[in-house]
Amino acid sequence: MGNLVLQHKKVSDAAKMGILKKLSYKFLPTATLYAFAGLLFETIGDEDRAIKYYSGSAVLNPEKSYLHYKIGQLQYKKGCIKEAAKSFRKAAHLSQEVASVFWVGTSPSNKIPVSPSDRAEVNLELIHNPNSVKALITKGKDYYNRGLFKEASSCFKKALDFEPDEPEGLLYYGLCLCNTRDYEKALECFTKSACIRQNNPAVFVNMGLCHSYLGNHQQAVKCYNNAENLGLINVELLNNKGFSLVELSMYNEALKCYQLALELNPEDLTLLSNKGTCLCKAGRHAEALKFFDKALKIHQQDSMLLNNKALCLEAVGRLSEALHCYNKALDIDPKNSTLLINKGGCLAKLNRFYEALACFNKAIRFDPGNREVWSFKADIYEKMGENGEAIDCYNKALGLVD
Repeated sequence: MGNLVLQHKKVSDAAKMGILKKLSYKFLPTATLYAFAGLLFETIGDEDRAIKYYSGSAVLNPEKSYLHYKIGQLQYKKGCIKEAAKSFRKAAHLSQEVASVFWVGTSPSNKIPVSPSDRAEVNLELIHNPNSVKALITKGKDYYNRGLFKEASSCFKKALDFEPDEPEGLLYYGLCLCNTRDYEKALECFTKSACIRQNNPAVFVNMGLCHSYLGNHQQAVKCYNNAENLGLINVELLNNKGFSLVELSMYNEALKCYQLALELNPEDLTLLSNKGTCLCKAGRHAEALKFFDKALKIHQQDSMLLNNKALCLEAVGRLSEALHCYNKALDIDPKNSTLLINKGGCLAKLNRFYEALACFNKAIRFDPGNREVWSFKADIYEKMGENGEAIDCYNKALGLVD
């Protein structure tokens, strides 16, 4: 008798699929069969066949927005950005369908949809039992949507005193804490909410933002991926994920996010600027300048856009053009210490040391707690041979003297 042989997993999966297909032909309509086959191929990682079968189902069921979303998600994973954007836009057009489990838009919605019957029930609750958990959360959401975060926070806190595991209360209380920049406490709320309501992508997006603000960019990306896997694709999520990927020096992955986001919203100023910054950090300066110029055509009076373009110009040695950008930016925002420091650095590269020192001194007036500028001053004095002045500046940079 021969030895037993363990089958390779993919062969085994394929065999299972063959059996399931035979059963499906007997019991399922064609459109459902295609969708089912797409899901099976997606499960074993065969994205091309998954797209093929989901597309077949979408031809027979063109109003099913979820199918177009699934096709877009797989195209996005494969790097087919333009095709993915087309599928997502199609899905968004059909997203009135109640069964759709995704959002496509320019910003994530933290609001949970309320049906007319639910709204009527809530209104009765507000009238008859204004201190109930449901009434407090409703009042809190109303305050939050009007920008009254202190009042909203009070309502959500009271609701959570009564019911500590109420997921919507935790989500919105976390959002209120974000508005006061208490990201650690906000993250606790979002994490607890995610454990209770694991299928709400808005919770994972906000967890990602908290991690990002706290400098935990690897964790942030994991949270954004969880939100995507739950069916959330929108411009803001892609932009925020791109930001964390840039911070991790994962430039190609970040560019993929920005590319899809710009396909969905090509005139978004922040996206254009961030994609330019990403390209600049990746050493692709000529491409970066194109994005900064495109953004500046939309909004010529954005000082930080001009700053980013100037930094990019500096990187390729076009110092006079960079200086022109800094001057334009400072005409818009003359007290911006970052602009003054960067202009000073550019002047120093041009060996215009006295003008550079004047910029650094202005920056100190507007931002006296900035120790970095003292280090720049010290470097200038050292180049000028003023070693005593340089030592004084280094001491101030180190906080050794006032």
